[in-house]
Amino acid sequence: MGLFSFLFSKHKLLRTTYEAETFRAVFREDEELFLRVEKGEELKRYRELEEYVNSAQFKERRKEIEQLSYKDSEYYKAERQYKALLKVRKLQSYLLIADSEELKGYERVKALPEYQEYQKLKVMVMSAGFDKKLHAVEYKAYQEIIRQPKIAALIKLEKLRRFKEYREVKDTDLPQKFTHLETYIRSEEFKRNRAYLLNKNRYQTTEDYQLLCEFDALKKRPEIAKYILLAQDPYFNSMRRWQLVFEDDFNQGRLDETKWITRYYAGERFLNDTYGVEEDMQLYSPDNITFGESAVCLNFRKESIIGKYWDRQVGIREKKYDYSSAMISSATALRQRYGRFEAKIKLNRCALTSCFWMLGDTEVPHVEIMKCEADGVHMGRVYSYRTAVNKDIQLIKELELDNAYYIFTLEWTENKMVWMVNDLVVKEETEHIPDVPMYVVFSLGTNKEPLEKQLPARMEIDWFRGYRLKS
Repeated sequence: MGLFSFLFSKHKLLRTTYEAETFRAVFREDEELFLRVEKGEELKRYRELEEYVNSAQFKERRKEIEQLSYKDSEYYKAERQYKALLKVRKLQSYLLIADSEELKGYERVKALPEYQEYQKLKVMVMSAGFDKKLHAVEYKAYQEIIRQPKIAALIKLEKLRRFKEYREVKDTDLPQKFTHLETYIRSEEFKRNRAYLLNKNRYQTTEDYQLLCEFDALKKRPEIAKYILLAQDPYFNSMRRWQLVFEDDFNQGRLDETKWITRYYAGERFLNDTYGVEEDMQLYSPDNITFGESAVCLNFRKESIIGKYWDRQVGIREKKYDYSSAMISSATALRQRYGRFEAKIKLNRCALTSCFWMLGDTEVPHVEIMKCEADGVHMGRVYSYRTAVNKDIQLIKELELDNAYYIFTLEWTENKMVWMVNDLVVKEETEHIPDVPMYVVFSLGTNKEPLEKQLPARMEIDWFRGYRLKS
């Protein structure tokens, strides 16, 4: 199982926050590599070769090459014919005589006047009815000329079997056929093709094999090999659906006011002031926002303060609050329909309510990504126009809330909402899915009188990230 598969599986075991963050760090590194490789020329070449070497044409050609047989070829047939001719005795005689010095001498003698005289006398002497007594002069001349060394050597050569066979073959098409075969067999083309067909590893000499080697080498390149694995990893591809559009690591030592407001959006828009609602025991104040080690802290403390509140019957009024706290909201910077929203939060189990939630321009829809109260952490509550609460909320009892960080996530799409803690799915909802833009709120408060021993209290947010689905 790969790292993504291990960290992002649905095994009902709550992984550690360290593992969940490691997953994100690995994903970011791998996505950078993935995008870098995807834009590179090597991957382009790899895909071209992949298409080619996996084509039916390529595979069929390889099969044909590997099934080639020299014995089934025209080259083998020609070689057999050539070797068979070499064994023909008359042709052997022809070849011995054809380019010999004997034949050259023979031809020189035939060009002499003595040879012409010899031929004339031979015809006479060998004719039927020749009487050597009646033609004693001619017979004597014949005897003298055949004793001449050159003529005698010529006569001796003509009597040899090989010379007779030479003369017999000379006027046939056998020499021409043999010469043609010999020229063909000695040609570079024949030698090359013969060696190719006799080579059991002939496929390795082809251009196709060189392209296959290039493809295999590219496939083994660490970055391309990693790219291939990532492209097949369902969890990596699930994460790649999301494009990061909003991020804050809260490591500047002060709140980024271009990203966050510190009061309800209505107070920001209409009052330019903070206010509470009727049931709030606290007034939200930016003075209660502090920064720890790379985290923003929302602090709840006992404090007498005069501030506004919203009375549903008469509107905005003033009252005395005995407590103050803090909230941050992305209402002016990040509000969208659908997305992935996650934060790393440190909680304390107490009667106060630490909440990571989403809201639109009206009271509903209202989504609680995470709410921590005295009885533990709840996730999955949705208030909507259609129903007061979508099913039961999910109570997570396994979380250790003694100063421990956890990553809480909501994935919200058109047809589904998924709540996760440290990437473990704790609830899925497919009914009454909100379809209006909403923004993120982090708040710490209560609508009940807190105990002295529970104060001061705080909620710490290490980071927040918002994503939208890539188009």
